[in-house]
Amino acid sequence: MQTTLELNSGGGVGVRNEGKMTPNHYFQAKFPSQTEQFGPAFLELRETSIADQYRISPISINLDFFAAIFSDPSISLSVVYFEPEMQFYYNSAFKLVYQPVSPEKLQNLYRGFLIKCAQALNNEVNIFNLFHEFRSDKVARQVTSRAKSVLACDSAFFSATSPYQRICGPELHERLIRVVVETMLERSESSCLTVTQAYQIFCKLSQQRSLNPMKRSMFKATMQDLVKDVHGLGLRRDVPDQNNRQQEAWKGLKFVDVEVLGG
Repeated sequence: MQTTLELNSGGGVGVRNEGKMTPNHYFQAKFPSQTEQFGPAFLELRETSIADQYRISPISINLDFFAAIFSDPSISLSVVYFEPEMQFYYNSAFKLVYQPVSPEKLQNLYRGFLIKCAQALNNEVNIFNLFHEFRSDKVARQVTSRAKSVLACDSAFFSATSPYQRICGPELHERLIRVVVETMLERSESSCLTVTQAYQIFCKLSQQRSLNPMKRSMFKATMQDLVKDVHGLGLRRDVPDQNNRQQEAWKGLKFVDVEVLGG
């Protein structure tokens, strides 16, 4: 019996393997871009008998490849590892925002990929490792551990100006403040917008969107910077109220339809 190790991404189908599908052929067809970037899914062992019959066995797994297939448009799934929180997030075609997902759920998805591959193969392939060894908890954890680097993203991925959104992220408050400043405020020389008025309306808008409360101090700091950037107005601390007491406010700024927003 002749034994050969093959690292084949699928280009040899119909030539080296007489048209037979191997595990590498299966995954290369399903995930061509990941195969091109990270290489084939397995190191395969080909055993050829005296009668020129052969048997393919996947004997070693490419962790980088399987970490990468968690995020692929062909299966309508995007997974990222948000490093600042050490948390995986996923976004499917049926969701509008990214949601947290546990490593264990990703491991189950990985195991499902292997089962589907094993079912698609014929008797010339030894599927023992596909069904047993590579689906073990040990290997599945290695895949999700590798995914932390392969799918890593930094704080900018979910920033207030990013096109990507997630549920319950602290940046959602800044996104709402940005909407308020950019679309709900206008210049008016005779008007005055106090921090208290702005914060009260912001809290009502947050409640409408089921956002957790934001501390007034944090709101003021974010609002102050955005108003300066968008409208060119600084926060003043010497604006008198009805009782002639000084208060913090932006002179020359007002809400558009403030009665509606505050209702």
